[in-house]
Amino acid sequence: MKPLVFCCALLLAPVAAAEAPLLTARGRVDASHLSLLGGTQGVGVGFLLARAPQPDARPTAYGGEFFVQPTPGVLELRGAGQWQLSPGVGPFSASAQLGLTAYGVVRGPADVGLGPHAGLFAGLGGTHVEGFLGAQAGLEAFLRTGGPRVPLRLLLGGRGRLGAVGLALSARAGVDLERGVQATWRGDVLLALDWYGTGPNPETGRVPVAPPP
Repeated sequence: MKPLVFCCALLLAPVAAAEAPLLTARGRVDASHLSLLGGTQGVGVGFLLARAPQPDARPTAYGGEFFVQPTPGVLELRGAGQWQLSPGVGPFSASAQLGLTAYGVVRGPADVGLGPHAGLFAGLGGTHVEGFLGAQAGLEAFLRTGGPRVPLRLLLGGRGRLGAVGLALSARAGVDLERGVQATWRGDVLLALDWYGTGPNPETGRVPVAPPP
């Protein structure tokens, strides 16, 4: 029991580490929305902007996140594109992610970093309920501490939507490889509260119209 508690504490401990974007880390491209983010490492805000449905074109989206880790004093700015690899219909989905994360340490010795991230994801479900899993990898360099650092992550999560409100829970764990030798274990759990507004229905592309009285 004690080794299990120690491993969980090590994975979820607040540490200064940049992470890949999460709002585009799904098996299916979601509808456009705004998000409030909160988790074991900190809090943040984000958005997802999905391209309007096009004939004979698979869904794509672009997202951005601003995340604050208050304990180590870390600020992160994350951005990524998401391209759905599978057809838009059907319960199974797959997508690819490519993005960039900028990172700054504002407490203690200051440092800034930058690096690309990429991911592959698979999902099961539809536009309103989905479970998903995937893997992310990156390559980061830092002004003061140098690099490179290679973060490798496995991700598991689920999301649901009711009307204009959605909720998503994601868990991520893996290692940071530094200088090809050192390996530091990382992990975080993140809850996202999503607001889809009153835009077009993601399944029909039309705004729902209430029936006349």
